[in-house]
Amino acid sequence: MASSSLRSADPTARCTRRVLLLDDEESVLGVLSDYLRSPFLEIVTCREIEAAEAILEYSRFDVVVTDLRVSELGGLEGIRLIRFVTSHFPGTIVLAMSGYVTEEVHAFGRAAGVTAVLEKPLDLPRLREWVCGGLADSEDEGVDEGPVASVQPLTEFLAADLVYSVYQPIVDLCAPGLPIHGYEALARGPNDNPLRNPEILFAYATRKECLLDTDMLCIRSALRGATGLYPTRLFINVHPRSLTAPESPERIARAVTNAGLQPQQVVLELTEHHAIVNPAAFRASLDVLRERGFSFALDDFGVGYANVRLLSEIRPQYIKLSGYFAFGIHADPLRQKLVRSMVSMATDLGIPTICEGIEDQDDHEMVTHLGSPLGQGYHYARPAKAADLVQRFGTSGLINAS
Repeated sequence: MASSSLRSADPTARCTRRVLLLDDEESVLGVLSDYLRSPFLEIVTCREIEAAEAILEYSRFDVVVTDLRVSELGGLEGIRLIRFVTSHFPGTIVLAMSGYVTEEVHAFGRAAGVTAVLEKPLDLPRLREWVCGGLADSEDEGVDEGPVASVQPLTEFLAADLVYSVYQPIVDLCAPGLPIHGYEALARGPNDNPLRNPEILFAYATRKECLLDTDMLCIRSALRGATGLYPTRLFINVHPRSLTAPESPERIARAVTNAGLQPQQVVLELTEHHAIVNPAAFRASLDVLRERGFSFALDDFGVGYANVRLLSEIRPQYIKLSGYFAFGIHADPLRQKLVRSMVSMATDLGIPTICEGIEDQDDHEMVTHLGSPLGQGYHYARPAKAADLVQRFGTSGLINAS
């Protein structure tokens, strides 16, 4: 899955500065965001430091405002976020808030690279000066205020069941008419929430040790929204670390059964960007799921941790080649050689490859020429809700139906 910026896609948007606010008190965040709100600012608020850290991994901010105490234990946890920002984004303005500003607190702030330490209750006009800088402080008549996105604690987000799924066809490149082999379910969150980006959501869940619960939310969404796409295979992303939980096979199998499907219809697509912490527990869950009839796909092969070693451990039924290799492959001899080599290896192992990220006819023709039996990408269809795909492709299941 490609990462995405949180910045508005509207090129005419007035927002010119992005602000991240972190405080564990919702009322404080409400006061600050209401006071700061301006057509020149885009504001994101977080109540947990893990959310702020996850968002900062994937999106750049001009100003970060954080309480120093964002822990129930009362420690100076905000220093952790400050050090991350000042280390990786030295040009960012970092403002630390504290209800107990002492010389020791000032020393902490200076050591961590804080721009300023602000004492609570805050001098709001002074805060606004820091945040807005040289931007105009008066709002034009009729101009909408800038957006404020509030990221609730992960447990609240999971309980609200806000995730929905879109689906993208996986196409048989070797057959006439390009029949649909299956669909990959892709999780999406609310449009106005940074957790819409699944990479941010799962980075947050990893820090909160809530991967399995988050995966189950997305799995249930994928099953619930796929009405009409059967009897083709449904590919559902699962984080390998979720499978280290001993209860994971039973929870996944129960969700599939409750949705009226058989395990044989579901391919669990293993997405991994970090090393598996407990390989023995992971393999035990794979064995149980395989015995129940589930198939597996190894995602993003060729990049990150999705390497030959993981291939030998998972022994998947599909290998998905990272979209990095397909993009512009028709004009890139090196990528052609790499894809040909990976497809050849997979063929020798008896495992079909799915080449992701095919975006135009030239790349489609090259990937087909190189021997990948399956493909996926915008060239065939963009991710969409199941009803839209059913309406588009009808009952034929052909991408190029005559």
